[in-house]
Amino acid sequence: MADGYTDIPQNMSAIAPYVTVDRKTITEQILNHERCFFYDACSFQRHANLKPGDAEYLLRYIRFKDGVVIITRCILMELAARKGVLDQRYVKYIKHVKDAGIMILIIYEEDLFSIMETCFSTNIVINQYLSWAVRMAAGPVSTITEMLEENQIIYNQLIRGRNLNQKNVYQCFFKTMREKKESGDNLGEELLAVCLHILSHIPGEKDGKFCVITDDKGAASKIDLLLKKTAKQYKGKKVIIFSTPKFVQTLYRENILREKDKIEAILKTGVSGNIKILGMRIFDLRRKEISMSVSELTDYIMQPDGIHIIF
Repeated sequence: MADGYTDIPQNMSAIAPYVTVDRKTITEQILNHERCFFYDACSFQRHANLKPGDAEYLLRYIRFKDGVVIITRCILMELAARKGVLDQRYVKYIKHVKDAGIMILIIYEEDLFSIMETCFSTNIVINQYLSWAVRMAAGPVSTITEMLEENQIIYNQLIRGRNLNQKNVYQCFFKTMREKKESGDNLGEELLAVCLHILSHIPGEKDGKFCVITDDKGAASKIDLLLKKTAKQYKGKKVIIFSTPKFVQTLYRENILREKDKIEAILKTGVSGNIKILGMRIFDLRRKEISMSVSELTDYIMQPDGIHIIF
């Protein structure tokens, strides 16, 4: 693990009153809430820079959907990458989310085993979901692939499907992965994709229960590709991917956010110059990357059928 990375920030006590880390409680909350919003590091950082009054619109939607906010340990590592300490802006945002009446779950990725254990009766079945997800996530340019090449035991378990009757497969995989964390890698997004793939197989849940908030096009593509290339018989429920512009358009359509100045304030935070989105305007024949000013995008959002933002 590179210097500065730790899955328990040195100032964890600063956020302890506002987050839930108990495994049993986390399992209950994920299963009982209508929506689970997983934060990627880039969007968390962006939203932490919003004025409290502007961030409230995002949180109002999460409350409206009976949602919980989830931060995985690898994402927490990225947020605390500066000397292993969470920036005070992040601490304040976490407190704001909690004060808004929304639970924040800090989850070790390996604890997904406990969640799946409430739904499936054998270790083999539970471990197979991890195996399928890892096979889909591993590619030519992948931190997961690099790790698998260095660890024959985990490779044999998850790629070749051997010894999947053991209970510690999730722990071995995710713990080993976090120890490989390096500056500038895509480990956080890869593990998010794996986690979402696994959770999408919880029986009895609706499409869209699990969401990820990310403004990283690479992360969005990784998650989307992993879910789409999975063979039909191994697919789970659909996962929603929110970029900040897509989130804002959703807020507008739900009549939660209607003021032009507030829309612009949220869109421009963390952005310099034009904003790029993937989408379609009413006169476009196919989706494409579109670059425009924040003001122009706001006008399109406020027009009936002016634009459909995909990402």
